[in-house]
This record gives sequence, C-alpha cells and structure tokens, in this order.
Amino acid sequence: MRQVDGRGAVFVGGWDVVVCGVLLLVAVGALFFEPGTREEETEAWHLAGRTYGWWFVGGLVLFPVLGMIRTTVVHLVTMIAAPVAAALVLVLPAAR
Repeated sequence: MRQVDGRGAVFVGGWDVVVCGVLLLVAVGALFFEPGTREEETEAWHLAGRTYGWWFVGGLVLFPVLGMIRTTVVHLVTMIAAPVAAALVLVLPAAR
C-alpha cells in the first residue's frame, strides 16, 4: 500500500472535500430531506455530525494501519480545513 500512498493521498483528499460538502448539505436540510420541525433540523445536524466523526476517525485509524502516512496527513488536514473553508465561504459574503 505504501507504493500508492501519493496517488491515494490525492484521491482521499478529493473525496474528503466531497464528503464534507455533502454533509454540509445534509446538515442544513438541502439534501435527502427537508426538515419541517426543529427536532428534524436537530436530527439532520446530528446525523451529519456523526457521519463526519466516523469518517474522520475511520480514516485516521485505517490509513496508518495500511502504512499510508501521506494519505493520513492529507485526510487529517482536509477534514479540518474543508469545513472551515465552507464556513468562511458562507459567512464572509454575508458580512459585507
């Protein structure tokens, strides 16, 4: 697996960005279902949060076991930076 670590890092980084975007859409109710009540909205946020957490921890456990250190670092950085970047993209235009 160490032989594909470089290509794996690019692939995992791209998929992490996609997963974070989809989870953001799930959290705000724009994808899969539209929450009608406050409880449904809270459940959507919790579902997105649990999925994010398992994806994040799963990558941090799986990739080092496979000996893919570069992929582990890319996964860590992407899973932290993608939500921050999405929040900035959504908040900064509204602040003007």
